[in-house]
Amino acid sequence: MVKFIVDCMLGKLARWLRISGYDTLYVRYLSDQKIIALARFEKRFILTRDREMQRLEPNLVCLIESLSLQEQLQEVFERFRLSPRLDESRCPHCNEVLVPISRDQAKKHIPLFVYQSFDKFTQCPSCQRVYWPGTHWQKITHLCQCVANKSE
Repeated sequence: MVKFIVDCMLGKLARWLRISGYDTLYVRYLSDQKIIALARFEKRFILTRDREMQRLEPNLVCLIESLSLQEQLQEVFERFRLSPRLDESRCPHCNEVLVPISRDQAKKHIPLFVYQSFDKFTQCPSCQRVYWPGTHWQKITHLCQCVANKSE
């Protein structure tokens, strides 16, 4: 399974890769050399807009050219021959695999109208955030489908 490290230039991309089911570390305060060392140690590819980092380690670093999130996702999916795995989503905040929970388990973490409106919930085992397939999920699946269709 392909894993990534995304540097501070691509925070939105990191979140969307996590939502798309990919193990993605987001680093903000590490030097290029430390990012490269961590990528080697954990067998991760580095996604960045930093051309100097790519020159340092061209086999490990994928230079992301686009400024648009949709095009960035498409670049990654095409380069690594991936597609969204929305049924394996990770927490966009801490990268943990989300686990299904019951409505009753979710009740204490969500607003009443959400509890009354939805039946399926997932939770991050680390930060305890709860997620449900609201209108934001429709936008996520739409964007991922657009990216996947263009990558094929």
